[in-house]
Amino acid sequence: MALNLLEHVAFAYQPIWGPKRQLIGVRLRVRAVHPESVSAAQLLHLLSEELSADSPFLLVSFAEAGFLREALSVNPHEHIWLELPDFGDNIPPGLLETVAYAHRMGHRLVQDAPLARAKPLPSMGKGMHRYLLHLWPEQASQALHAARQIREGVAARSPLLREQLYRDIGQRELAVHCLDDRSAWGLCGWPVDDVLSQHQRYGVPVDKLTLVRVQQALMREASMEAVEDLIHQDAVLTFRTLRLVNSPVFGASREVTTVRQALMLLGQRRLRDWLLELMPGASGDRELLPVRLGLVLRARLMEHLMEAGLQRDLRTEIYVTGLFSALDRLMNEPLASALRRIPVSEAMGDALLREAGPYHTYLDIARRMEHFDELQRLPGLCDAAAFPIDHVNRSLIRTIAGWRNTL
Repeated sequence: MALNLLEHVAFAYQPIWGPKRQLIGVRLRVRAVHPESVSAAQLLHLLSEELSADSPFLLVSFAEAGFLREALSVNPHEHIWLELPDFGDNIPPGLLETVAYAHRMGHRLVQDAPLARAKPLPSMGKGMHRYLLHLWPEQASQALHAARQIREGVAARSPLLREQLYRDIGQRELAVHCLDDRSAWGLCGWPVDDVLSQHQRYGVPVDKLTLVRVQQALMREASMEAVEDLIHQDAVLTFRTLRLVNSPVFGASREVTTVRQALMLLGQRRLRDWLLELMPGASGDRELLPVRLGLVLRARLMEHLMEAGLQRDLRTEIYVTGLFSALDRLMNEPLASALRRIPVSEAMGDALLREAGPYHTYLDIARRMEHFDELQRLPGLCDAAAFPIDHVNRSLIRTIAGWRNTL
């Protein structure tokens, strides 16, 4: 069964961002497509085999209660937490005993609950227990009021519990309060819309930290591949690099379609000079980091979905398609207008502008896997596109397992 297990489940995911605005974990939603062929114990073992000490942790959220019970009854795995759903006042019979047993075995548990109903978590063994909290409007208002008082240097009491996870935080100011003032463990998801709303006039600037990292790589004479990978951490810097070498001022004799080609044309000295020119207008706003890295995560998932192997040009093209999939929001202009300023392949243009062509399926699947409410439709989408669901699931696991925070 273990060999074919990934054929019988569907995954969706939500990034978990830590106090440094880095990816510290991933909330993985698991739904059984064929329950009779699924073993929670084998699935957890499969996931743990892929993860390493450097990987983000996994918070596994089972859609089916029966698989959660099975998961709670088997030996725990390092780097894996199990999510307990919000049962409210209707706790299923025997669940408390199952949870207590899981604690004694050493399981790491996260209880989903509204902040208003959160109670002190009892110690029931060697396992760990935390909350995944969401706020009702009145708690959000109270927390925002406390955040503003703290910014003004006034002592304030916030309703937020320390060192817990929070989800559905839709405001930048509230996210900052959770992570910085209340020492939250992390945020599931990020208030992307609110963060980007502050850049509606001029668009998102180049990331200052990425510029510094690229300069440092050039100073230590890192490989061209390493420099390219660093530039690809920032969709805006990638776009501006391609726009520079394709501008009439640069005078290139042919279209430059990749950052690697751009680096070869620019040379190290000219590249360093240009990066220094960008520095005054670059942004050190760390609330933008999850926005940028969220696109990198999508791009890497698409790269794994394509499974291009050693064909670096093909891998780069599908990666940049994912990286540019929200370019209109970053640049605050229509995507078609932005893409007219750089050369893109027909396949990239079809996927980004017309929802068609060979790359569209990769982008569509990657986007849908970011939303729990799309999980039920995902198997049908994969079937219609003749895309094996086990390959899709394995691609996500490998993307998470291979993630390393570099910024």
